[in-house]
Amino acid sequence: MFAGAFPVLNALNIMYLHSPQSAILSAVIFNAIIIVALIPLALKGVKYEPKPADALLRQNLLIYGVGGVLIPFVGIKAIDLIVAALHLA
Repeated sequence: MFAGAFPVLNALNIMYLHSPQSAILSAVIFNAIIIVALIPLALKGVKYEPKPADALLRQNLLIYGVGGVLIPFVGIKAIDLIVAALHLA
């Protein structure tokens, strides 16, 4: 948001989003979609499987940890591309 006043902040735009407004809108849209998508998982829960604690931790870190870090970047960038395309049209 402050990139216009402080051009040095452009170095923080690692995702190269279209504008600060589209970045905020994309993040809000992504969060709304994810919340709605995760409600069934929260209500249903996960299937219980007797496993050793280290195997269960490794599996959950891989699925929810890595997915929780990578998916938002990909999702927000995709939504930003759509928002930017719709805004320019």
